[in-house]
Amino acid sequence: MKRFQTFSRALLLAILIPAFSVSAQEVNRTYDVSPGGILRLDLETGGTITITGWNRNEVEVNISVSGRDGSDVIVDLEEIRNGVAIATEYEGRNGRADLEIDIRVPFIFNLDIETSGGDVQIENVEGEIKGQTMGGDLEFDNIKGEIDFSTMGGDISLENSIVDGSVETMGGEVYLENVVGNVNGHTMGGEVTYENVRANPNSRNKELEITTMGGEINLDQAAYGATLHTMGGDINVGSVAHHIKATTMGGDITIEEIDGWVEATTMGGDVDVVVVGDPDSGDRHIEISSMGGDIDLVVPAGMDMKFDLEIRFDGNRNSDRYQIRSDFDIDVQRQDNNRGDWSITASGTVGSGTHRVKITTHSGNITIRKGR
Repeated sequence: MKRFQTFSRALLLAILIPAFSVSAQEVNRTYDVSPGGILRLDLETGGTITITGWNRNEVEVNISVSGRDGSDVIVDLEEIRNGVAIATEYEGRNGRADLEIDIRVPFIFNLDIETSGGDVQIENVEGEIKGQTMGGDLEFDNIKGEIDFSTMGGDISLENSIVDGSVETMGGEVYLENVVGNVNGHTMGGEVTYENVRANPNSRNKELEITTMGGEINLDQAAYGATLHTMGGDINVGSVAHHIKATTMGGDITIEEIDGWVEATTMGGDVDVVVVGDPDSGDRHIEISSMGGDIDLVVPAGMDMKFDLEIRFDGNRNSDRYQIRSDFDIDVQRQDNNRGDWSITASGTVGSGTHRVKITTHSGNITIRKGR
């Protein structure tokens, strides 16, 4: 446990929950601070944390302790340089107690939180917000600044905020809505959903990175590119600029609009991609592969391309089942690769052939269509 230097023995005793007290205790204190200060929490006991910004230059701390070993909980509070530090631990041994920690801080304030477990809710705070809980949900609403927060197991929601950084859970869903900024979301098991999340042009790192070990990824927009990876689930993307790299070990990939280059890979699923924008602007290479699914690509009619397309399948009996269809002139070939392994390949060039379009699938169809 991080130890905070106390004022004096008398003052320390005044703010500790003594071991001989009854099982339910209350701690209520108020500290004068300045905006831009810091609140540090180090909770070995864990606890439910609620932190709310208000228009006072004060930190108000309200802690309620209950449960079987509530009388063994020690709460250590200290004024530090322009801020407040709070630590909790069990006297002599680990125990079981319930802590409800409700804190109010100035609107502009920094937070540094470490807890062994419990939900964390933060709202109406601007500053550097970082921390971790060993297990619990994270809820952030109307925050501004920088965030770096993780939970070992729980859902994460971030709403109505202007913030950059990252949020991570080892097992739970990640949900962002009405956010301006670049926030990378990661989960080891659960869906990741971004709704009305807009890039901040002043962000240092503008590319969006989202990963999940098992769940869908739903992204409505990314103005400066995105890298998306899931070990098992669909990837659904609305509008993306510059580039997108999407990988799933098992699921469909749908990209409604990409104004830039695209690399999409699935181990088993369909892929639908629509390329938009100025066909003469920037890098627009396309690489799409599926180990088992149809691929449908729409590209601008005037884009210079060189096609390299292939379908692989087993058995001559399937030779009429799979096809490469294209609105562009291509040369299609069917061939036996021996031992029952067949393939359909196609090649062709449009204009100068500047942008390579490489598509491969196993036991699926390929369709190339002209867009606007």
